[in-house]
Formats: sequence, C-alpha cells, structure tokens
Amino acid sequence: MTVRLGDVTFSDWISLKYEGEYTDTFIFHIDALNGLPPFGYRPLLQRLVAELNQKRPGASLWIRVESPGEWYVMEVKRSMIRGFSIPYIVTRLGEMPDYRKFSFRPRLFFSPLRPPPAMEDGLSRFSQEELKCLQVLTRIRKGSVEEVASLARLSETRTDDVLQGLQNNKLAVYKLGEKFQKDKSKPKEMDPYPMWHPTRPGVSVALRSWGASRQVDFSKVKELNPHQIGTPHRTISRRWLAWLRSAYPREQIWAGWSETKLPGISVYPDALVWGNIQGCETLFWLEVGDDHKSRKGIEKITRQRLKSAWMFCQRTGLYLVYAQISTKWVHDTVRWVCNQLPPDVAVIMGNMQNLGVLPIVEWGKVLG
Repeated sequence: MTVRLGDVTFSDWISLKYEGEYTDTFIFHIDALNGLPPFGYRPLLQRLVAELNQKRPGASLWIRVESPGEWYVMEVKRSMIRGFSIPYIVTRLGEMPDYRKFSFRPRLFFSPLRPPPAMEDGLSRFSQEELKCLQVLTRIRKGSVEEVASLARLSETRTDDVLQGLQNNKLAVYKLGEKFQKDKSKPKEMDPYPMWHPTRPGVSVALRSWGASRQVDFSKVKELNPHQIGTPHRTISRRWLAWLRSAYPREQIWAGWSETKLPGISVYPDALVWGNIQGCETLFWLEVGDDHKSRKGIEKITRQRLKSAWMFCQRTGLYLVYAQISTKWVHDTVRWVCNQLPPDVAVIMGNMQNLGVLPIVEWGKVLG
C-alpha cells in the first residue's frame, strides 16, 4: 500500500509495538532486480528523510530489500553507513525489524498514530516487463533492442514487442539521436544507428517504480561515459549479462549494470554482474578491449583492477570472476599478470566475436 507524505511517497507504513508503545515507521521497498545497483539509493532516501523530518517529527524509516542473495542487501546497508538524522533499519523482505536494532532508538508513542493517506501509485497498469525496459532505458539513456534485452533479462523478441508497445503509449521512441559529446566544443554528431530512447513520461514511470520523488538527483546512477554509447565497446558491456546467461545456463545470473562506479575504489568495471555460480555468490567483473594500450600499460592496469575487484568482493565475502574480452595478445598479457590467484578468484578470457561463449569457471585458475 503506497502512502503519501507531502510531496513524497513511501511503499507502506507500520506502527511497531514495543513494550506497550508504538513507533511511527515508514517503509521504503527496494527490489534488487529493478535495474539499479545497490549503491544508488542514498540521494533518494535523503530526500525522503528530509520530508519526514519536516512533516512527521519522531518518524523512523524501515528500508526493506527484496533480494535473491546476500550481497545486494549488504551493499545497501554499507551505502547507508553515514546514517540519517532519523532512526532507520535495513532488513531483507520477510524479516520484521527489531526495535533495538534501528540505527538509534525510534521515538515511541502511547498509542498507534493515524496512518498517512494511501494512494494509487499508477504502476499497476504496467507489466513487470514494461517496467524493466523503462528502468533500463532510464539508466542507460538509449540503446538497442539487444542491449535492453540483456540488461532487462528478457528475450530479444519479447523486448522488441514490449518496446513497440511502450512506443504506442508514448513512453519510449525509436529514433536516430544526437551523440553525447565528451568535448562540447566539437560539432554535433548523430548516433551511428537508431536506438530506443525513453520519453519524459517514460522516465517518470521508471523513477516512480524506484520510489523516487521530485527533486531527487539520480544522475549518479546512470551509466558513466555516455559518449561511448553506440560503440562496440559499450555494446559488449551492456550485453555482458546476456553473455553470462548464455555461457552458464544452469547457473543463477541475477542482475547486472554496465559502466557503474563502485564506492570506495578508484577503478570501475566495464560491466558488473551479480549471481551465484557453483553454489558461490559471485561478482562477474568485465573488462573489454585494452588492445590500444601497450603491454606494460595492460600489465599495470590489470594488476590494479584485479586487486581492487578482489578487495571489493572481500568486504562482503563474495567470489570473483574477472573476465577479459579482447584479442589473443591482450589475453596473453593478462594471463601472465594473473598468477597465484586466491582460491575465491577465477580469471576467464573471451573473444569479442563469440558472444555467449566462455570457458568453465575454475577457482584459482586462468582459463580461456
């Protein structure tokens, strides 16, 4: 039940009973499979907290995360480590919050407060497939059917049907757009081919599905380096999730994000996918190309990336599959660097021309 408070909305509301008194607790629901990485929610929640402070003194916040694994929940918790000015707690879906485990003790009232007004969020008229495509397009700005299908975890045929329906409803449009220019002083150029774009109403639907209210800056969750959109490099990054699902059909490949910044480290992957392989919750870190670099340059950057990726996984206890999709001489250089791997790390190599083909993962080894 969506509830409204001033200019913002929450997924639900509850009055938790503790020792005969009651909290005033607003619920914010996060779905790990909704197209956003777990690091992107803090700006949104800060806006909600500001409204609670102003309109509902004494309120607390329950962040409820629906997730097939543990990592997403842990990263949501980590992203909130600086805390808020009101008590909050993060739990998995299905877990009731313990009053004593809030960031600090919520205010208690002698009797349950009146619930905030319920409202219709307007999302029930959209299918999950439509929402997934709009969420993907809003984050990546524009893309091909193949790219959207990969990131939305849908078949290409079904994605094409969904996008056509969204276009009929003026929520997406297929067109030749203008390139994002890294150097703004250069003449404007057009994209190399037509792509699917979200319209303003389509973006609004995606933002509402994430629980975003007005005046929330979501720019930091969008893909980095938009000037690369339309290049083979970006296409491979966006199709990494589909590549893994094809290569390992019996494994659980849950979600993925192209060109996303990771908190606490200076490097970031071309794409990051989260899943479970061989019974181990795993992050699949992708690097594409690098054939424009020298051998020494590749050696240096690979050491830095591999160390950073492993340390990033270590903080939440995940396994790491580090992948290099490139040419043979780049593979040989990377292979030489990746010796004495930890037992929870595997390195795999792939060819740009063989979409969906990857070697079997063997922990502590380099294959491909």
